Formats: sequence, C-alpha cells, structure tokens
Amino acid sequence: MRIGLCSLVLVCLLVSLSVAQEPSPKVEARETGFFQTLATEAQPKMVKVFGAGAGRVDSFATGIIVSDDGKVLTMQGVFLDGREVRVVTSDGVSHPATILSRNRVSQMALLKIERGTPDYFELTSDPVGEKGDFVVALTNAFKVADHEEPLSATAGVISLRSSIEAWLNKRDLAYAGELVLIDCITSNPGAGGGAVIMGDGRLVGMVGKVINSSETNTRLNYAIPSSVLLEFVNGTLKEETQKQTANAAGNADLGIALFKLGGRSDPAYIDRVKRGTPAKKVGLRPDDMIVQLGGEKIATVKAYEQALSKLRPGEEIFIIVKRGRELKRIAITPVEKKK
Repeated sequence: MRIGLCSLVLVCLLVSLSVAQEPSPKVEARETGFFQTLATEAQPKMVKVFGAGAGRVDSFATGIIVSDDGKVLTMQGVFLDGREVRVVTSDGVSHPATILSRNRVSQMALLKIERGTPDYFELTSDPVGEKGDFVVALTNAFKVADHEEPLSATAGVISLRSSIEAWLNKRDLAYAGELVLIDCITSNPGAGGGAVIMGDGRLVGMVGKVINSSETNTRLNYAIPSSVLLEFVNGTLKEETQKQTANAAGNADLGIALFKLGGRSDPAYIDRVKRGTPAKKVGLRPDDMIVQLGGEKIATVKAYEQALSKLRPGEEIFIIVKRGRELKRIAITPVEKKK
C-alpha cells in the first residue's frame, strides 16, 4: 500500500511539472503567426531562377526583386550561361530574363524581366541589423518551389559583421567583400540569392554563394549586406580585389585550338587538344564547348581569347565545358606560352 501511494504521488508530481513546463498555447500561436506573416509578406518580393544545368551543376537559384521595373539580384553560376534564363515570380508565372551585369568579386548577377514589380526590397547604404538581432532567411534551397509554391524560411540571428576574401584556388574567387554572418543554415544548393530579412521586413542582405573551407570541411552561412547590393545595382562596386590588382596577367597557354571557320563570334568549340599540354592532361576533348574560363562566361571565340589573356602561368583555374548534354567543371593549370 505504501508503494502504491508513493507511486501515485510521483505520477502527480511528474504531471504537474509537465503542465508547468508546457508553453502557453496563446504564446505559441502568436509566435507562429508572426513568423508566418513575415515570410508571407516577403514572398512577392522573391523569385525562383532557373537556367542551364547538368550532372552536379545546379540549374536553379533564388533571387530578390530590387526595383519596380523588374530588376532581380541573384548569385553567379553556370546556370546563367545557358541559352535561356527563366525567372518565376511568386504567382507562378515564368518570365524570360536578361542578364544586365555580373561581378566576379562579389559573385552577383543583375537580371531583368519585362514586368512591373511593385513589391520589391528597398536597398540602403546604411547597415541593417546588429549582432544578436532576429532574422529570417527565405530561399529556394534544394528547389523546393517550381511555380507558385512559397520559398522555405529559416530563422536565426546575426552573429557578426565582417569581411572576407575567399578563393576557390589562386585564380577563382568564391567571394570577396563585406558580409553578415548568420547562425541559420543557408549554405545549400539553390539558396544563393535568397533574402535575409529583419523582423520588420527590412532587407539585411542576400544569401551568398556557398563557401566551403578545405581545412575544416565546414560551410559559411552569410549574407551580402544591403549596402553592397546597392553599390552593385548602381554600378559602383569594384571589379578587382587587392590580390588581383597586385598580380599582372601572364603569357598563359592551355594547349587548346578552337574552331574558327565562322570567325571570332562563333561559339568556343575545341577543334584540337595539343599533346603534353594542360588541356590534354585534364582530359579536354575535341568538340567540347567552353562555357566558362577562370570565372568568366565564354560565349564566343573572342571571349575565350580575352579570358585566356588574363590567366597567369602556374595558377590553377577552373574551366567549364559542355560535353554532349553534360556540363563538366575541371581544374586546369596554365603553362607559359612557348615562343
């Protein structure tokens, strides 16, 4: 009997503790309602961006509308190098997009669609948000949305404001400039170009390109500040870092000969790969079409020649070629051109 009484008292005590620790339904509903309202109000200012992709190369990203005449900011990527780039607005309508400008240092791209966009994010030269402030990141990570479906939302706080110069190798930048570190996970495929907003809906910045540390095998969750976005849209953002300016371009060679029957305006198809050259060593083949070299888009033979003239012997870069229906991203190190 004594054991039964003790058990009854213990059960009652546990139940009372459980009830005491359970959050108020009203408080929970209020917090959920605030988060949902914030994300819902931002959706019309967001877009999904789709382009070329094959194999491990993503064909999608997120974008933010930054003007009432259809200007959209997103992140650089091979998906922008296809024949067509499509922007899907929050109502599910797909629009062809024109690429207005790109910046290799910040890895941003400015697009435009022919549609009025009365809902957009205001860019400001003043910092938005401070360390410890609550933020929400809205992205199309993992391509969760194709049409009118809402983008995914992740909550977190601002951890730090800082700057960084992150390099994929000696030639190719991942990102260089100011950034806002956040503690919510945004370093996922398709998240680049997403919006990081305050609790009042103001834009803190845009989710940047994935930066992965080769030393710690960790990814950086960050946003490019609104002030940097404004400089890019206005055309005042610098195109080179101090590291790039200090090193002059060299007389580099990859060992590639292109088809030139139609002139320098033809696409950059490989005609011949010379023996014993960097191109031969990394497996480039005749009929591969070069679409990117050293971080620069290649649409023509002329564009390839210009990009090649900027390379430096001994510094590894990435070349992206289209082989059949696949896009292949290959590391290659130029050598000094033989005289």
